[in-house]
Amino acid sequence: MELAILMWELGSLPAAMAGAGELGLGPQPWVILPLGKLQLFWTPGLSVPWARVRLLEGPWFLWLDLPPPRVSLGRAPGYVLVAISRGPYGPELAWELTPAPWLSVLGALGVRPWCAVRARLGAAWVQLTVFRGEGELGCGFTLPGP
Repeated sequence: MELAILMWELGSLPAAMAGAGELGLGPQPWVILPLGKLQLFWTPGLSVPWARVRLLEGPWFLWLDLPPPRVSLGRAPGYVLVAISRGPYGPELAWELTPAPWLSVLGALGVRPWCAVRARLGAAWVQLTVFRGEGELGCGFTLPGP
C-alpha cells in the first residue's frame, strides 16, 4: 500500500495538476476520483478516502492533501512537470519528464526517493516503479478530468 500512497502524494503530477482521475491496477490497486477542484484517493487499507483540494491552477499549481496535511506547489515548464511538497515526512521534490506523448520518466527526491517509467496508449498506461531497490510493475487508466 505504501507505493500506492507515494503515487498519490506526488507521483501522478499530471493528475494532480489537471484534477484528473486514475485507476491503478496490479499488486496495489488504487483510485483517484475527480470531483471538480476536489480529488478523492482510496486504496485497500484506508478506512476513508483521502482528499486533495486544488487551490491554484496554471501556470502555477497549488494543492492541499488531507490527511496527512501536505501542501504542494507545482509548475509545468514545457515538457517537464515539477512540484515541491511539504508534509509530515519533510520536503519532497517530484518531477516528470515527457520526452514523447506516450512516455514519461517520473520520480521523487526526499525522505522516500523513487523513480518510474510510464508508457501510455490512449487512457491506458503501464508503469515500472523502483522504490527501496525493488521494482514493481503496475498498470491502469487515466480518467477524464473536470
